[in-house]
Amino acid sequence: MASSVYHVGLGLELNLTEPDLGHPEITNLWERLYADKRTPVSLRQLQCMECREARPHCPEWMVLVEVQGRRHARHHNPSIPDHPSNESDQHKAFKERIAKAAEAGGFSVEIEDRAEHGRRRTDVLVRGAGDLLVGHEVQLSYAALPSVRKRAKLARADGITPLWTTVDANRDFINQVPWALTDDAPWKDIYAGRQLQIRGGVRSLQMERCDLTNPKPCPVRGYGKCGKLHGRWVPTYPYELDELVRSTASGDHVPVIVPGKRMHFRWWVRAVDRERFADSAGGLLSEDDLTRARKPATAPVAPRPLDGECRYGQESEYRAAPAPARDDSADVPVLTEAAQWPTPPPLPIIRRGHCGAGPGPCGVSPARFYACGWRCEEHRP
Repeated sequence: MASSVYHVGLGLELNLTEPDLGHPEITNLWERLYADKRTPVSLRQLQCMECREARPHCPEWMVLVEVQGRRHARHHNPSIPDHPSNESDQHKAFKERIAKAAEAGGFSVEIEDRAEHGRRRTDVLVRGAGDLLVGHEVQLSYAALPSVRKRAKLARADGITPLWTTVDANRDFINQVPWALTDDAPWKDIYAGRQLQIRGGVRSLQMERCDLTNPKPCPVRGYGKCGKLHGRWVPTYPYELDELVRSTASGDHVPVIVPGKRMHFRWWVRAVDRERFADSAGGLLSEDDLTRARKPATAPVAPRPLDGECRYGQESEYRAAPAPARDDSADVPVLTEAAQWPTPPPLPIIRRGHCGAGPGPCGVSPARFYACGWRCEEHRP
């Protein structure tokens, strides 16, 4: 997106960071241009300032958008080639690696899949078991969270389950969309088939019986034993990127949203673990549920000098530092499941001087104490 745009009809360079777009002599300029929804888009007469001078072959017609109070202009025409690719060699290597891993599992892939409506482009689209579609997005550079959410929503609207792969544990989209953190490696090693371990985003549900065989206190009550099963989401290690590509395509691993104490966690888990979690929690959260509950935020806009450079596909220096990602199991409430077998009866209390022999306590008095316990005359050793 760009913060400046050129209006052909007015012959003006517009600074979208200024309230009046840099032209106070024209009243309500932004409102009038933003309300213009004519088609074809060329009738709106907005052009990329860099393209019209340096790259006339790229899509120069633009449209105005407003995201969280910030005004931007973006390219519109998807039928004309974009700017020269800004993909790094590492990004290309990751896409090739994902495609090869899926094909090795017997699944078909499409690299740089474009939707017919032109609003979605997926790095690697894997056609899995049945009608399952998994859209792999390799995100090594910065990506604004609203943009990631929008792209994920477009993918879901097309029946695609998105999977965002990164090598940076501090990316803003971690736990905001289905994600996976993998090893950072040079592009030559990725092409050569070096093992890429999953370092985050994949979990398993580990069930533990809360009884005398477990040295830990009950995680719900904080003391004693309750006799029930408690589940903990634990990282799945070791696990490789190639395995994750194939298991998500086969449906063995599926996405889940786990409510935490301070935030929601999004992980890839085994299908059987998600079913057990759904039974215990009384259902699953969906992305639509969270979208309806999310309140839109408005970010302040600071005016900047007129900038004619197009930053299509590039990082912007005007952003806050990403907050450290939170993926800590300590923030996830304990999952409790009812015991699968009846609780054993309490041990009998044998009083001093009463016989405790036989399948049940005899209870006859008087009794004498032997090495095997209190016994009456009939049950004495």
